[in-house]
Amino acid sequence: MAVYMVVELTYSDESWRAEYGRNVPAMVAAAGGRYLAAGKPEVLEAVDTVPDRVAIFDFQSEEALKAFLASPEYKPYADMRKAGAKTQMYMLDALK
Repeated sequence: MAVYMVVELTYSDESWRAEYGRNVPAMVAAAGGRYLAAGKPEVLEAVDTVPDRVAIFDFQSEEALKAFLASPEYKPYADMRKAGAKTQMYMLDALK
């Protein structure tokens, strides 16, 4: 079953973003994922702090998404992201 991943980022250091942006999209695609949307969210209604960036992805399966996140190729980029941004990640089942 297809799944969506929603990622919220609040930056403390943006120096990693250029390298991440050059390399990670190809890794996502190789894992069977697609970027659906990304950018600074326009606030329509919020109770808490709004993140600097939100990205939405789809993957062919939960296993494909989790394999991507755990892959040795992605690890250095995940480490950069974790060091430079507060990250919230969510996985949702796609509706049929």
